[in-house]
Amino acid sequence: MPYPAVDLTRIRTYPVQRRANLVASDQFVRPGDPLLPLDAPELAEVAARIVAARRAGRPVIWFIGGHVVKSGLAPVIIDLMERGVVTHLASNGAATIHDFEIAMLGHTSEDVAKSIEDGSFGMAEETGALMNRAIRAGARDGIGIGEALGRALSDAPDFADRADSLLYNAYRLGVPYTAHVALGTDIIHQHPECDFSATGFATGQDFKVFCAAVCELEGGVFCNFGSAVLGPEVFLKALSVARNLGHPLREITTANFDLLPLSGDYRVPSPKDDPEYYYRPKKNIVIRPVSLGGKGYHITGDHRATIPNLSHELHELDESEEKFDKFVEFVANPLADAAQLIARAFRTGGVLYLCGNGGSFADALHISGELNKRFVRPRPIPAAHAARLRALPNGAMLAERLEVGMRAVVLGSNPALSSAIDNDSPEKGLAYAQELYSLARPGDVLLAISTSGEATNVLNAVTVAQALGVTVIALTGGRDSRLSAAADLALRTPPGSTAEVQEHHVRMYHALCDQLEADLVGS
Repeated sequence: MPYPAVDLTRIRTYPVQRRANLVASDQFVRPGDPLLPLDAPELAEVAARIVAARRAGRPVIWFIGGHVVKSGLAPVIIDLMERGVVTHLASNGAATIHDFEIAMLGHTSEDVAKSIEDGSFGMAEETGALMNRAIRAGARDGIGIGEALGRALSDAPDFADRADSLLYNAYRLGVPYTAHVALGTDIIHQHPECDFSATGFATGQDFKVFCAAVCELEGGVFCNFGSAVLGPEVFLKALSVARNLGHPLREITTANFDLLPLSGDYRVPSPKDDPEYYYRPKKNIVIRPVSLGGKGYHITGDHRATIPNLSHELHELDESEEKFDKFVEFVANPLADAAQLIARAFRTGGVLYLCGNGGSFADALHISGELNKRFVRPRPIPAAHAARLRALPNGAMLAERLEVGMRAVVLGSNPALSSAIDNDSPEKGLAYAQELYSLARPGDVLLAISTSGEATNVLNAVTVAQALGVTVIALTGGRDSRLSAAADLALRTPPGSTAEVQEHHVRMYHALCDQLEADLVGS
């Protein structure tokens, strides 16, 4: 027999204008505003890790609580999304309510204290009606709360202040915004139009989207701003899901930003206990997730100081960001073409050969190392191979630990062969050509690396490749050269010094390895 339940359709609602304004658009913190002082030495280190992650194409996930939006910080976060710094935004339900009201009214709001006494607390008609309708429509279409609310704001041009809305801008920019809701905690759950089945489904979809983002977090950064419960709990569960699905996430950065220090506040249970153990964000963000590797941080300060100062640090560290974005755009299509050529060779049983001199030889070795084993994704061996290994003595460990590799061979890594050729031949620069001639077959690929594009031994190898029907991809600098002219596909950097070209090469072949691995095991 069902227990008695309240009929929420009988709830009386009130116009949202009855709620007191918390922050209006003229109080928002905007990019370029004067910074509040902040004593947080580790902030610069967190900023450096964020920049490094984005330069390597790794994600940066932000989870925010409602206080961040109530503090008027949406414009700063929108700027970070537009600059490509924040790749996934997540929040609790309260943040979405304040953000939706900013788009609708130009300010966020909250009831005065007396509303709790007279039963009008949180009974805002417009906020609850519009948000619940958007969530129901999203559930009907199989999407999460964040995307559903962003879509609703995108379809509401009469919301004059939506330019300051995180939901709207995330939807506009294609940045996933996931909303993680605890039923009964938000004012829109009191509204007569709340459909708990739709809300539950939609926030469940957001959890799955969030888990997918965390699965790719190797080398990336997760930051939590002010969410003391949902942010830490959702992140820890998503991390468990990711590792359960085969993403070990050994090198990640986590950072918790809070108004309060780690200890000495009301959350401490008693002096005899560990004064920091019960602080959920420290357990679930700063300590546990990085136990396999990486580093966790806790930074204390008002959000109106921490977030703008962090944004400023990111600008200072990456003054060339616009230039870098142009570089990424410059190389994206050639890299995709190169990945397609190499993947086709791998799928047909071919081999990728690599060669270069000096730093480029080191790059060739680096690339082969990334391809012969895991780069960022798990590569379990086929079940049939694993079964055969387990049937052999000491094979169980190998079945568990071996990974699928891609056949990549660095020319010149056999010094006995190279030195014999150099000693026996009156001509210099034949070692790569001889080794390639001995090993290569039609359908293979040669990745020839030369910052100048004029290395004789590399060019000799290219000539052999052309004669054998081996596809030639050049990784070179920005100037026209014999290598770029001879290659079937040239991956060229913008003009620069040898050191700058080599720095670009690292970014390019990391992206290439990522694309090849995605093709091998799925993105």
